[in-house]
Amino acid sequence: DTNMTNELKLNEYQDKAMSTCLESCANIVYMLNGLTAEVGEVNDLIAKWVRKGIARIDNNMLVFNTSDAAVRVEELIKEIGDCTWFLSGLSKVLGVPFNDVGQINLDKLAARKSEGTIITHKDH
Repeated sequence: DTNMTNELKLNEYQDKAMSTCLESCANIVYMLNGLTAEVGEVNDLIAKWVRKGIARIDNNMLVFNTSDAAVRVEELIKEIGDCTWFLSGLSKVLGVPFNDVGQINLDKLAARKSEGTIITHKDH
């Protein structure tokens, strides 16, 4: 059951999500490969919809050609959730609380915004 009225904290998500992780899977290689595979599944799902005429890309937006858009979005969200699971796992394997990942990213974005560089990407 999903209760969308309560806000879920990232660390709480990480704790609950990683309770489903088998001990043999709690390593960097599994998490990286799994994340790559799940991102590919998100991309593949959209590609199949476009190929089948279920959706199209219009002005960089995903536009559904069928009346079941809500069902399709839910399907896509489930795949994005799988990506989140692996991101959470990657963070855990590195010993970093998921809240910290979120906060560090927000801090980076705020700095870019205040510097006026949010529209560019600086290679490290």
